[in-house]
Amino acid sequence: MIDHFGKVMAIRYMHCIRLVFLIFAALYCIYPVTAYAGQEGRVFLWSIESEKNTVYLLGSVHVLTKEAYPLDERMEKAYSGSACIMFEADMTGIALPETRMKMISAGTYSDGTTLKQHISKETYGILKHKVDAAGMSMEQFDTLKPWLCAVTLSGMELRRMGFDPALGIDSYFFTRARQDKKDLIFLESPDYQIDLIAGVLEDRPEDLLKQTIAELEVIETMSADMLSAWESGDAAKMESIVSMSLKDYPRIHDTLFVQRNTDWTAQIEKLIGRDKNVLVIVGAGHLVGEKGVLNQLRKRGYTISLE
Repeated sequence: MIDHFGKVMAIRYMHCIRLVFLIFAALYCIYPVTAYAGQEGRVFLWSIESEKNTVYLLGSVHVLTKEAYPLDERMEKAYSGSACIMFEADMTGIALPETRMKMISAGTYSDGTTLKQHISKETYGILKHKVDAAGMSMEQFDTLKPWLCAVTLSGMELRRMGFDPALGIDSYFFTRARQDKKDLIFLESPDYQIDLIAGVLEDRPEDLLKQTIAELEVIETMSADMLSAWESGDAAKMESIVSMSLKDYPRIHDTLFVQRNTDWTAQIEKLIGRDKNVLVIVGAGHLVGEKGVLNQLRKRGYTISLE
């Protein structure tokens, strides 16, 4: 059975590439990074000024290593200058045993069948080879659905490379916000996220598993462009990565990105003009593109500045 790391990562699957990293990572930059300004002095942070307040929009990297810190001072300034912080979900709720059990239940077979009966012999053999190489037993995977196998394998590889969700941008600021007694707002509930994951990742599950296994072999190489885009605040480059990675999976793109971006935009708009500054922290992939949060806010008439 998957451990705590895997459970946390699974709940964040949609946040965060080629396919598996865009959904799983979105963005889990896959090697040690430092959140310094890019060559043009930019970071993945925007702001909207109103007569009463400023709303900051920070693109999050959900999994990092300790080398990522300290963060760029503009991120810290946006945090310290905001009385309210908005996150994708309540991370306290994500850590609850009942939340983890719901995720596990959604990702396991309960009808007496096993993974081997739901995927081809070829795919099962590829998976077994990967599991054996990791020093694990297939018995730990036999009751898991393909999408949860993909999450578990990805989590194992990220952990091997030293990554920890507790060091992600959102986790870092969530911990601080609770300590500093900031007002907290959440875009979604953990239960909603689990239902979303379990639903959309049943679309072509064997393809998802096979692609995940293949991409684990080049995880560090695949991360280079994403990391560069995030570090430099390059929204166009990030959008290109998002579009290319999910072009063959329109349902996943629409469900995990487009629909949620539209819902989040409406919620974020309500924060503009309040009497308190707000820092909004969401996965970087949600901010960019024609149907990303930034562009949807622009279409509603707001001027957005890159910090």
